Amino acid sequence: MDKTVLDPEGLMSGLPDSDYPSVVHIVAQMGESYTPREPFLSAGEGSNPLRVEVLTHFFRRWPENQLRPFVILEAADNPFDRGRTLLLRNAFANRLFVENTRGVMAIGPYPTELLSRMIVSLQSVLGFGAIADLHRNFWAIEKDPAPALFTLDPDLPVWD
Repeated sequence: MDKTVLDPEGLMSGLPDSDYPSVVHIVAQMGESYTPREPFLSAGEGSNPLRVEVLTHFFRRWPENQLRPFVILEAADNPFDRGRTLLLRNAFANRLFVENTRGVMAIGPYPTELLSRMIVSLQSVLGFGAIADLHRNFWAIEKDPAPALFTLDPDLPVWD
């Protein structure tokens, strides 16, 4: 059986080696392992899990003279357990932030019928302000579930 694999290296395929994005938007289902107990990303049923360590290794490729990426982590909807998905989203975002990013804004899960509205909202606030401005402006539009922000310096720019 062929398993779907989330491949962060594939994200950069086709980009020149010198072209490292300032913002990375990740959309995936949230999963959880039980030994050890940890959240992971999944491409769906039967896919291999993507652990924080894989993304950490991927983000280490950014040059030292460039700010680490700002990550927008969007948890895909799980209509059977949105509350648990929200908790796993925040736990994964926290671990990702600690490892190798300048900040993570965790959003979702959004029901399928609200996705197009959420995308328009996100596009409308992705200006050139600070990370805190992005978070505050997005939260003003999309209140449920509330976005979570993980950063040491909310005044860092979204784009560098």
